[in-house]
Amino acid sequence: MLALWSANLEKGRDAEYKNWVLKHVDEFKEFYAPHGWKLKGVYGSTVGLGRYDVTWVWEFSKFGDIDAIYRLSDPKMDRLQDEENDFYVPGSINTIILRELRDWNVSTRAKPKKSKR
Repeated sequence: MLALWSANLEKGRDAEYKNWVLKHVDEFKEFYAPHGWKLKGVYGSTVGLGRYDVTWVWEFSKFGDIDAIYRLSDPKMDRLQDEENDFYVPGSINTIILRELRDWNVSTRAKPKKSKR
């Protein structure tokens, strides 16, 4: 499964954010990832296309791994997350969880009954 975590940046802070992420991305890969999570990459929108400025893509294998985020506690990562949050426009954060198609649960609908008219 993939978790796509997206947000918009404060106006004019794009280059500063990019430099900050490049400086710290290895720390996020190595230390911040909770058990069962792997950082696949950090992406920025190109020429302003898209709803969000940046998206972090994380991979995990089961829904139970989501709970691992809440158990994660590390002062160094807490500091990094506080620094990171300073770049984002409040209220712009959005997360989507995607499941691989072969594992996707598809609900089937009953066929509608024909009207007696």
